[in-house]
Amino acid sequence: MKESLDFAVLRGDRRQNLLCDLLIADGHRAQLLPEPEKWDRENLFPPGAFLVAAKANDGLRESALNHGFRLIEYGGMPSFVEENGAITAEGAIQVALQHRLRTLRGSAALVIGWGGIGKPLSALCKAMGAARTAVAVRCPDQLWRIKAEGYHPLLSQNLDSEAGEYDLIFNTAPALVLDRKALERLSPGALVVDLASRPGGVDWEAAKELEVKTVHALALPGQLTPVSGAIAIRNAVYQCFEEEYDAR
Repeated sequence: MKESLDFAVLRGDRRQNLLCDLLIADGHRAQLLPEPEKWDRENLFPPGAFLVAAKANDGLRESALNHGFRLIEYGGMPSFVEENGAITAEGAIQVALQHRLRTLRGSAALVIGWGGIGKPLSALCKAMGAARTAVAVRCPDQLWRIKAEGYHPLLSQNLDSEAGEYDLIFNTAPALVLDRKALERLSPGALVVDLASRPGGVDWEAAKELEVKTVHALALPGQLTPVSGAIAIRNAVYQCFEEEYDAR
């Protein structure tokens, strides 16, 4: 990308501010934009600029078309999912260490979900000395792969009976997986870090009644490591540009 381009970045957290700085440092022009309802009050780039968004709904797509933006959606790109997942996994470990009185080393860790966050998070738990690292998934076909990579495989359907064996639980699944029955089985002092988008995967009312220590840790790249998060977005934007526009 040798030419200088115009990028309009939807305002979000600190990553978007830093993304603009990175794009400008690379020789491009960049501006932060509020939600589309306020665009008529903004001094927008002329038609042809690239609108950067993680994911666009129908309303955003229509607004982008009406204002002459060319849309770049990076949120679903495999390279971004992988890089952002690794960044989020590191943040999840940081959150866990901040909210418990012991190290990860020697702990029994459980990761629920085997996706973009679950895979690097499981690897970090194992590498940092967890005495046991288990991975829970819904699909039985994944169990052999999990076991082959050195983790204890579990089915999410069995968490009610097996969750009590772990003192540190990370949830990445966007579904209710830690219900009252599972929470009742947790050992005293266990910590649950829920990384799933709202409403998360925890019965929050039950957790409060049972006094289970829980943390709903959302958007960790933007909160804890915004520079790395912004770099991941920039890399995805450039790749998306090359695939979608340079190839034309």
